[in-house]
Amino acid sequence: MKKRNLTTQIIKEYELYLKDEERSCATIKKYMRDIRAFVRFLGEDEITKQKVLQYKSALSNNYAVSSANSMLAALNSFFRFCGWGDLRVKQFKMQREAYCSKDKELTRTEYVRLLSAAKQKCNLRLNLIIQTICSTGIRVSELRNISF
Repeated sequence: MKKRNLTTQIIKEYELYLKDEERSCATIKKYMRDIRAFVRFLGEDEITKQKVLQYKSALSNNYAVSSANSMLAALNSFFRFCGWGDLRVKQFKMQREAYCSKDKELTRTEYVRLLSAAKQKCNLRLNLIIQTICSTGIRVSELRNISF
């Protein structure tokens, strides 16, 4: 198997690739920072799946799940760019908290009453808005982005 080492040249090529892909400046900076952190972790060692898994483990010990996952996303993107798909690793599972507490959720009965009230007022628009919010979980502020 061919040795895989990170060179400054391949890292520069990856940065150009991200620019060509029209990634935002913030994304490019973050991905490059994450790649450099991996390079520091590696030291002089070559890249192996075992090393990547060790790095993943180190991330889980030092960062929140969402931060570690964003670093792994940068690394996986880099490996894909290099043609090293076999080095890609899975992200950590994240248990998301409910946006609101159970006592603030609508019951089925309350939902049906809201729809009935909108229907009685002959307000089709309101009826559709209620259905959209309740079926998708979309925020009210995001409604304006919906087009028909």
